[in-house]
Amino acid sequence: MSDTSTPLSSPPTSLSGDEKELSLSALSLNSKPTAFRFFELPPELRSRILSLLLCQNPHLTIDLHPNNYRASTPRLNYFLVSKRFGCEAYHIFYSTHTFRIFPIHGRFLGKRTSPLLARLPLHYLDVLTSLELRLGIAWTDPPKPWFVSERLGLERCKSVRTLRVFVEVDPSSAVFNGFRIDRCFYTNFCGSLLARVMEHLPVLETVEYDAYPSVDRDGSLMTRLLEETKSGGKKIAWGRERDWGDSLADKLELARVKAQGAKAV
Repeated sequence: MSDTSTPLSSPPTSLSGDEKELSLSALSLNSKPTAFRFFELPPELRSRILSLLLCQNPHLTIDLHPNNYRASTPRLNYFLVSKRFGCEAYHIFYSTHTFRIFPIHGRFLGKRTSPLLARLPLHYLDVLTSLELRLGIAWTDPPKPWFVSERLGLERCKSVRTLRVFVEVDPSSAVFNGFRIDRCFYTNFCGSLLARVMEHLPVLETVEYDAYPSVDRDGSLMTRLLEETKSGGKKIAWGRERDWGDSLADKLELARVKAQGAKAV
């Protein structure tokens, strides 16, 4: 009895020369690519696309650093696509990231080194919205470039409403006895520096504080910084590293206010 059933699959057949040419032409290798009309998109959608391209880490702080050519420079190449594309791109990049006022890397602490803000074009300073002042390094001999002058360009930062202050160490702590110049030396330096920075930022509203775990909120350095902030009429906020806003002192103060309110009722 012969088998007349149809096979489930058949071996592939080879294509002739004409069929191969037809298949390759179907890939549109010779057709011109059509341009994507980016600027016909709504502004909100263009901003979202540029944010995804330029702001991969919203918590990144931009500063002078030897690794910038790998971390930041590749994204800045988008500024060169066209003049219009570059205008929209730089506005997103510089208005989204936080920029450090004074450098902290050892390579950029020399006397003749200009801080990052002093190197930026003025129209970039106009769109900055957040700056960071990092304190705690070189507490026996503060870096020479760490001084506020017109060259720094803080007066041009008319969109900066938040200044972030991060404290690495407090040299006034007892653990630094025998190593520091004076108990109040670095505290006075940081207090004066913060006051000068706040004075030169024309629309500053809030100073946000954060620190490493070794820094005491009630220590001499933090106390001086908070006093300067209150004297300058600025709001005080707390960063996500320490979450000082939920400290025991705040909870006790809140409980005291609630207790007084209950007695009044």
